[in-house]
Amino acid sequence: MKVIADNIIFALQRYGGISVVWQELLSRAREDQDLQLTELDYRDRTLRRLERYRIPDYKADPPAIFHSSYFRILPQKQVYNVTTVHDLTYHFYRHGPAKAVHLWEEQRALRHSEAVICISRNTKRDLLRCYPWVDEARIHIVPNGVSEVYRPLPEVEKQGYLLYVGNSTAAYKRYDLAQEVARQTGLRLVTARDVTPEQLNRLYNEALCLLYPSDYEGFGLPVLEAQRAGCPVVAQNASSIPEVIGEGGLLVAHDTPARMATAMAERVRQLLSQSTQEIIAAGRENAKRFSWDKTYAQTKQVYENIYHNHHL
Repeated sequence: MKVIADNIIFALQRYGGISVVWQELLSRAREDQDLQLTELDYRDRTLRRLERYRIPDYKADPPAIFHSSYFRILPQKQVYNVTTVHDLTYHFYRHGPAKAVHLWEEQRALRHSEAVICISRNTKRDLLRCYPWVDEARIHIVPNGVSEVYRPLPEVEKQGYLLYVGNSTAAYKRYDLAQEVARQTGLRLVTARDVTPEQLNRLYNEALCLLYPSDYEGFGLPVLEAQRAGCPVVAQNASSIPEVIGEGGLLVAHDTPARMATAMAERVRQLLSQSTQEIIAAGRENAKRFSWDKTYAQTKQVYENIYHNHHL
């Protein structure tokens, strides 16, 4: 089975959820003897202007699967495009020319894809809400996994701080709520971005809890990372978080910013005043539902279904 992996995401961002997902898939595809894998890589070459929006300069040997890491297609006969939709952030939280260009790119990919992968049920719902013309039969839910790097470190002592992981500038991520929770509880807030997985795992082990106040997530990788590392999670009950966090988290209902901050601060005080062993155990159990091996197997099944449907 021929698969062409378009690695354009690595030229667009060094860190971030999509890069993590794509690297985990690639590492397994490279070792899969069932695949004839071709990678289109751009990290060590000068990109053409607006490369991310262009049709790749590549001639495939069909039949083949073309799976782009970020909304590109290869319009050749018997080349079957697969598009992964991680979230619909641009629809809900972006404006102006950047939004218009992204939606054009997104719609082009969706219209020309044999299969569409959504990383959560919530992302699928949002996709059909934004694009009701997409054939639901072409949509496959393939959840993300969580790396084995994230694990308890018995030798690491708790430092008792609040941990915030990810973008602190995007308004919908609600970093302001995390700051207010820190103010109300008097605890130090540590913000982590662009750190290695090993460094992040240590932060999870040292923290009292992960604060995840985001209004919107396509999946929410830090939730699982924290749970697997034995770090309690206090999060907003919104978007994909309830389906990812399971029974192993402390969820706060969406409300006014003031009320959410107060509710999160109360959850933090709860962690300070009682044993956290039960919630840590529940979180670690929940994280077992997800693995990158499972994510890869389900992605490969999407490829195999395409080959089967076209009698290849």
